[in-house]
Amino acid sequence: MLPLLALAACASSSAVVPRDDGNAALATQVAAIEKKSGGRLGVAVTDNTGRLLFGHRADERFAMCSTFKLLLAGQVLRGAANGGPSLRTPLPLSNADLLPHSPYSEQSLGAGELRLGFAAEYAVKVSDNAAANLILKRMGGPPTFTQRMREMGDAVTRLDRFEPDLNENVPGDPRDTTSPAAMAKSGAMLVFGDYLHPDYRKSLREWMVDSETGRARIRAGLPPIWLAGDKTGSCGTAYNDVAFVEEPGGGKYMIAVYLDRPSVKSDAANAAIADVARAIAGDLPD
Repeated sequence: MLPLLALAACASSSAVVPRDDGNAALATQVAAIEKKSGGRLGVAVTDNTGRLLFGHRADERFAMCSTFKLLLAGQVLRGAANGGPSLRTPLPLSNADLLPHSPYSEQSLGAGELRLGFAAEYAVKVSDNAAANLILKRMGGPPTFTQRMREMGDAVTRLDRFEPDLNENVPGDPRDTTSPAAMAKSGAMLVFGDYLHPDYRKSLREWMVDSETGRARIRAGLPPIWLAGDKTGSCGTAYNDVAFVEEPGGGKYMIAVYLDRPSVKSDAANAAIADVARAIAGDLPD
């Protein structure tokens, strides 16, 4: 297999241009997957330090959908270790807070509250929408989320609305968007870097591994012996997945795949994301 070579970033081009012909085959494969899907495909692969190794539309904006919950959980864990709210902080919960796709919150309704740490966990594991909203409200809303991204060094990712409005995904609307490169870099800080306390970093990685929503996306395209965890996002018009990947030889990578408005149906859209991961896995160093 050929090493995955770093690519020069280019925000305005449809794909990042390889520095070396050794990576051209991967770029060709990803472009073919995009064409077959009928949508706009954004891909970024970084190493464990967040250095971009491969990109296709890596600097274009895509609706985050629920991939923002990975970053949100990271903010909760960062705060808990740095004088912010404890993971045991209660979040009052009522029937009015429930939204579609809130399985953990629905089960917890009788208790009248969620605990902040469990809300973050299940926002990642099952993409619980009500839990994500309760966290956002407790921390100060989308503006606070965005400010914390800026403090991380992410100048791209922004959150402007709560669930479910953040899923609107109007073409050209920058609200509630990220770029594959920005998401992969910020994700690498959370799961590989020292941004989180080691114990909390371990928890976040375990939540991603235990996530129930992405089995047919990035992880479906990886060799089964590789360790991977992910956080998906789906908006009806978008199919997204962000994953950390560790291969047996010791390589550690972050992969972000955003598929916007494909002409194919959901199963085929999931398969396209898996195909991207399969192509990437075939190009990583042994």
